[in-house]
Amino acid sequence: MVSTQPSTGFEFDPFDPAYWEDPYPYYREMRREYPAYRREIEDHRVWPHYWMLSRASDVQAAAADWRTFSSARGTLVDVDISLIPPNMFNMDPPRHDVHRRILSRVLTPSRVAALEPFIEAHARSLIDAFKERGHADAVTEFSQLIPSTVVCELMGLPREDQLKFLAWNLATIGGADFTSEAALTAYAEMEQYWRQLVANRQHDNADDLVSQILLAVSEERADLSDSEVWGFCSLLHDASQNTTINMITNGLIALARHPDERRKLAENDRLWSTGMEELLRYVSPVQGLARTTTTDVRIDDVTIPAGDQVLLLYGSANHDDIVYAEPETLDVTRQAKAQWTFGHGIHFCLGAAVAKLETRVALKCFVDTIGEWEVDEGAVVRSQLVPTRGITSAPVRFEAAKG
Repeated sequence: MVSTQPSTGFEFDPFDPAYWEDPYPYYREMRREYPAYRREIEDHRVWPHYWMLSRASDVQAAAADWRTFSSARGTLVDVDISLIPPNMFNMDPPRHDVHRRILSRVLTPSRVAALEPFIEAHARSLIDAFKERGHADAVTEFSQLIPSTVVCELMGLPREDQLKFLAWNLATIGGADFTSEAALTAYAEMEQYWRQLVANRQHDNADDLVSQILLAVSEERADLSDSEVWGFCSLLHDASQNTTINMITNGLIALARHPDERRKLAENDRLWSTGMEELLRYVSPVQGLARTTTTDVRIDDVTIPAGDQVLLLYGSANHDDIVYAEPETLDVTRQAKAQWTFGHGIHFCLGAAVAKLETRVALKCFVDTIGEWEVDEGAVVRSQLVPTRGITSAPVRFEAAKG
């Protein structure tokens, strides 16, 4: 995405790779000087410009006010949502509430908690495959392979389709262009897959998530179109993988850069509770999602007109020094529960518990098994900042385990 900015003496473009490694100094400047920052888009598709909100108070207020900050025109910047599967991310009440009620009914705490032994066994098996080498790519050999396997377990999907699911995920929300030719091809392939799956499980009372969603739709007497039903599957497939892949990888990088905090976790299992929340705050795997204003909005001395797209920078809110003392410091003892990693308000991520569980178990297995590791910083390849802090490759080195 190529953008221009009126002359203000300050530049920030979340779609420019130059800002991906360390956006936080720019967030800090925006919070102090440009809390409602407008960015022009050259060769735009839907909106000629968008705004960014960076202060925690403004992000909180916008996320809580769906009537003013609507999701109905999409949560991705300058993307035509008619090209992607329908899902509750891109809906307002009352339609949003119907979808959310169905998913919350089936994605229960007990279903999530039951996944822990499976996740741990899988994470340890992945580590066993490379621990004697003394090096691995944290993305391709570890982080990508945990959520893609867990989604198979959760949805009752064939494990042999895992690589297909991962490829679809990377081509759609894991890429630089969410409606590129590759992305649209992946969406079309996914539609055929999910339509066939839904047809096969339409009257199946099995315990997998897809069957249970179909049962809930029937019992709720929800008037969902076929595209909305398979859109559920697409949402679970994409959202459950992308955020968690990036959180695990960024978590491994953060713990490598902060060995003292890593050692605290290694020495005290009870710190994983606060440590996980702090890592989510510090890393912020979802850096920002968009809304569209339904009325003029005043932020200090700036008016955002009705009908403009606004990017809520969760990553900036999570590093707001009004909320957190020394926000650029990773402190696994910090009480960081009031963070915006999974959003706020009616669109708070229903899959947060699954993502937290997968990330905690994966990172703990790495800490317990590998112990100390370093990241080859010069070889880390980032692919996104928003919506997620995407990473394509992250080589790590450690002392090889003796066979």
